[in-house]
Amino acid sequence: MRKIYFLLFAGCLSLSVYATPLDLDPATVLADTMYEAADYTVPSYTEFLVAKNAAVKSATQANLQALVDAVAGLQAKEQPYNMVATINGDPKTHMGFCWFTNEGINDGVVQILPMANATAEDFETIDGLITVEATPTTTKVLRYTGKCTYAVSATGIKASVRYKYVSHKALAENLTPGTTYSWRVGYAGHWSEIAQFQTEEEEQGEYSFLIMSDSHIMNKTYVDEARRCALAAVKTAPDAKFCCFPGDFVEDGDANNSEWEWERWFEESMKPVIMHMPMVPTDGNHDDSPNINYTYHFNTDNYFNTDITNKPQFQGITYSFVYGDVLFLVFSMQDFWRESYDQLYRSWSVYLTDHVSYWFRRQCHENPDTHFRVSLAHFNLFSGSDHSTDNEPPLFRRCMLPTMKECEIDVALQGHDHTYEVIGPVNPDSLTPILSAISDREIVEGGTNKNMTGYKNGTYRTDDGTFYFIGATCGHKRYYPHTRQRMESEYTEDESILYDDKHHNVKNYFDLFTGMFGQPEAPTFTVITVKEDCLEFKSYTADDDDLNVTLINTMRIVRTKEHTVTSVREGIEAPEAVKEGTKFMRDGQLLILRDGRTFNALGQEVK
Repeated sequence: MRKIYFLLFAGCLSLSVYATPLDLDPATVLADTMYEAADYTVPSYTEFLVAKNAAVKSATQANLQALVDAVAGLQAKEQPYNMVATINGDPKTHMGFCWFTNEGINDGVVQILPMANATAEDFETIDGLITVEATPTTTKVLRYTGKCTYAVSATGIKASVRYKYVSHKALAENLTPGTTYSWRVGYAGHWSEIAQFQTEEEEQGEYSFLIMSDSHIMNKTYVDEARRCALAAVKTAPDAKFCCFPGDFVEDGDANNSEWEWERWFEESMKPVIMHMPMVPTDGNHDDSPNINYTYHFNTDNYFNTDITNKPQFQGITYSFVYGDVLFLVFSMQDFWRESYDQLYRSWSVYLTDHVSYWFRRQCHENPDTHFRVSLAHFNLFSGSDHSTDNEPPLFRRCMLPTMKECEIDVALQGHDHTYEVIGPVNPDSLTPILSAISDREIVEGGTNKNMTGYKNGTYRTDDGTFYFIGATCGHKRYYPHTRQRMESEYTEDESILYDDKHHNVKNYFDLFTGMFGQPEAPTFTVITVKEDCLEFKSYTADDDDLNVTLINTMRIVRTKEHTVTSVREGIEAPEAVKEGTKFMRDGQLLILRDGRTFNALGQEVK
């Protein structure tokens, strides 16, 4: 058995590894208390505890070497961590930054240098350095391991242990369009690693971006598979401008959630992407927590939150930006219950119909000339796996489909369902696929979990309906496609049983799945390239630790019509009409009889 020595010199601890067996008991050595948690960053000390616990349990050469590496990786408490850049405002000239330090470390700036692959020496010697002061905010007391049993076991840190952190946020303005920047955060003597990003060109031509989703960080397998996906994505699309991530960063929400899960997302799983490009995030249901971890970790445009009375739980989850010829509408439906909503029939939500829908219309009205309009959200309007019978989708469809129609949204990028799903384009009135808008599909073997429809690839025209896309998961948590028979058995028009998590109200639901529909059985990412005549989707699985990938599907999204100018009317036409009255079903549609007049679920009078 190989052993390790801890050697003490002038108050510093040195660790040596010997290739020959020694008589020193590893358990005794590993119980050494010279490494005090308060002296080091939370992430680096935690990794030291993981390695130490593993070596105590089994003093293999691999575990002892991991301990050596963990000791070498210990970082002084002043060092920054969990760093990320985010799109915040005009991507030609603005960039948001956020990072953590241990409690009490309030100093911090972001330094930005207009060059690629800068070194620490470059930051000291090259002209053009931009320095932006950060605003520090001390977080709530956050549970560290929380409900994550793996973190408790691996680190030895009890579930009740809590830490405070300092969240640093900075916004860089007046950047130069079309420039590659290197950036780092911290302060003199305590700088982070160096990452980079690119600003949008003044006249942006073709470009690519990534979409990954639903990492659900909860244990080492999930951490490792998401990291494999991130590494493969950067290798496959090294020039991607940004990465969209529509939620479920972590597994454990609520008040007992685990900050360790968030830490591993930043420090390990998504770090390969974070070091190369900014993120475009929004929240998922598993991120839901009164501890507001999401708010502390990201720095995105928060105008939506300041513009409404009943604010969502997190900052910066609904925001927009234009990049090239695309308007991106990033939004959250997580807070649909705020203000008021119909709890029985889920036919209306003031938050969605008054606030989110108005925000959609305003963004489209103010940006009428973009060729494509792309939304990004965690929750699904349509999906074909385990979330298709959830309680919320009927409400989301009733509230948001009229908005998607009025705003002529071309593509809705969704998360949540963990299956690869190509849906539509969908006629928003009849909830049927627009088959005349689809061409060039390839017919392959169908009826299997890999591909239930037997279609792949194809061209989809969005002149008259929205194309919905779910790119499976970048992690390990996988759901499987429902069959036609199962979807038909789950359909109901009966409102009394619709909200039992076993039924949906979309007739002929399976027909909406017009392309590849299945479970790739591996971490999956998609590269979307904005071309002059289309949005090109290329989806890949990250197959192994050698970063081999498989191209599983290629699609083109085209639009031949110009968008109409969107009205900016306030709210829905008659929201009060659906709050009182007698509800009944007719032709599969929920209607409300009030004062002798009939209204649909959106408050619009039906003759």
